[in-house]
Amino acid sequence: MVCLLNFSRLHCIIRSTCVFVGPGCIQANRQGSKYCSDECGMKLAQRRIVEFLPQRIQQWNASPCVAEERNKKSLEGIRKQQIEARQKLLELDLKHKALDKIVEKGKNVTISQDQDTGDTDEADVTEFGYYCVTCGSEITAKGALRHMEKCFAKYESQTSFGSIFKTRIEGNSMFCDFYNLQHKTYCKRLKVLCPDHAKEPKVGGHEVCGCPILNDDFEETTEICRAAKRKCNKHYCWEKLRRAEIDMERVRQWQKIEELVEQERIIKVAMSNRAGVVGLMLHQTIDHEPHRPMKVPEPVT
Repeated sequence: MVCLLNFSRLHCIIRSTCVFVGPGCIQANRQGSKYCSDECGMKLAQRRIVEFLPQRIQQWNASPCVAEERNKKSLEGIRKQQIEARQKLLELDLKHKALDKIVEKGKNVTISQDQDTGDTDEADVTEFGYYCVTCGSEITAKGALRHMEKCFAKYESQTSFGSIFKTRIEGNSMFCDFYNLQHKTYCKRLKVLCPDHAKEPKVGGHEVCGCPILNDDFEETTEICRAAKRKCNKHYCWEKLRRAEIDMERVRQWQKIEELVEQERIIKVAMSNRAGVVGLMLHQTIDHEPHRPMKVPEPVT
């Protein structure tokens, strides 16, 4: 009889120290846990969701969320900027086609001996001094553009710009994308300016410069330079530089689109997390004056 009393007293002490958290659970909790098993904890979590989630959803729909409204307006602004950037890319493609037409027009005209080639007199050369912006050496005005272009290509070839990924964009790629077997990378210089993989085409003696002539207001006219391409120092490499300018602007627009897509992704993730099950269960907005509906403040510009 004594042994039975001692056993029942010990059983009561053990049950008083045990924790029963799960619904309808009569088992002792595991060491370092509130629950006797994983299934017990899942049952309690399911009951909490069923009991609290509908109420939290009603509260979420009843009270406006300032952050949600601001994110929606931010998404509208981001999508508008994406449309503008893509419209800018279409305009740059049209500029490429217009440049091709100008070059084709120059191939159908003959050389004019009266056209100004940009040569300077010896007196002007001795009066002013010119120095290369790349190497710093003294140069003549007649060959300044040629020297600077070659000097820039020489120093540019000493630096490599590579990536392990090939460019995949809509339309023609503006990058060189030459594959280097030794480094296993793709060249990421502009295709028209790459000194290593873009060879300069040979200029024939009968080819015309073809650069559009500017008026007094620095606006392009329909007239083109009809000087010999070999001798024209005034418009040296004008076609290559203009294509590089257009391609560089295309690179900026694609970078802008990539940044806008990343911003859109971040905002969408924040919006989905805000109205998700975890966010609704962990956070709660209490409206102390339900008869006075909350107003969403206007965003500060």
